Amino acid sequence: MVPDGSGLFWGGFGFQRPPIAFASELIRQKKRNLTIYTCGSEVDLEILVGAGVVPRLEIAFVAIEALGLANNTRRRVAEGKVEIEDYSNLAMAMRFLGGALNVPFMPLRSLMGTDMVAKSRYRGDKKLKVIDCPFTGEKICLVPSIQPDFSIVHAQRVDMSGNAQIDGIVGEDLEGSRCGKKLIILTEELVDEEEIRFAPEQTKIPSMYVDHVVLVPFAAHPMMCHGYYDYDLEFLQMFHKITRKEETWQEYLDTYILGVENHEAYLDKIGWSRLNKLRAIKPRGY
Repeated sequence: MVPDGSGLFWGGFGFQRPPIAFASELIRQKKRNLTIYTCGSEVDLEILVGAGVVPRLEIAFVAIEALGLANNTRRRVAEGKVEIEDYSNLAMAMRFLGGALNVPFMPLRSLMGTDMVAKSRYRGDKKLKVIDCPFTGEKICLVPSIQPDFSIVHAQRVDMSGNAQIDGIVGEDLEGSRCGKKLIILTEELVDEEEIRFAPEQTKIPSMYVDHVVLVPFAAHPMMCHGYYDYDLEFLQMFHKITRKEETWQEYLDTYILGVENHEAYLDKIGWSRLNKLRAIKPRGY
């Protein structure tokens, strides 16, 4: 469904709800030349960049949170295989909002006086503009809105009509889900409409925005999904360690992504006894 050369809004919020299963499937399908737009993410970006799927990123950060730097991304940038256009978290969020509002740009002040204004990569002078405000005469920064080919968002629950509920931190997923030309939702479970109606305030993405829904339990492993399962710290530590070297990263790629047929086979490889220990103990609340 995602052709080579596509641009993708990439949802999630750090450890929370990253669509890692979707990233792994893009790698298995040998997709190439994709551009990712996101405030930032972790394992999912690391595997996409490490596998050669994504040569361009427009982001605010990539790291493995408290565990350390993004080894694959740093290595690919040093090799000249990946270009990153740097924006702040607010600037990226405003770009998604602009795309959702169908306006060409959004104004903000926070980039003024930073190197982000003076330096750019592949976007050149189209990265942003600093103009004189037509109303006040003061300098203001304009960032281009984003309307990518696809928005990829991971939600906890979706009903058969496509109404998606997100618990916990939402991040930029509201704006991001509305800025793409097509929206693909990954969900932990499909539920009845009655359950959605029981807590309508949790329906962050109404069905009118949704094009496709994919049922993918543990879609964020080894990261977390609020109210469903915790992050797999031991696995994350292993992942961060092996990405320090290209040889061991390739071993991971061959074992956990290319070496399994699909996400279900990946979960079987991780082991259900291990996965079940990560499940939330308390019932989800909303």
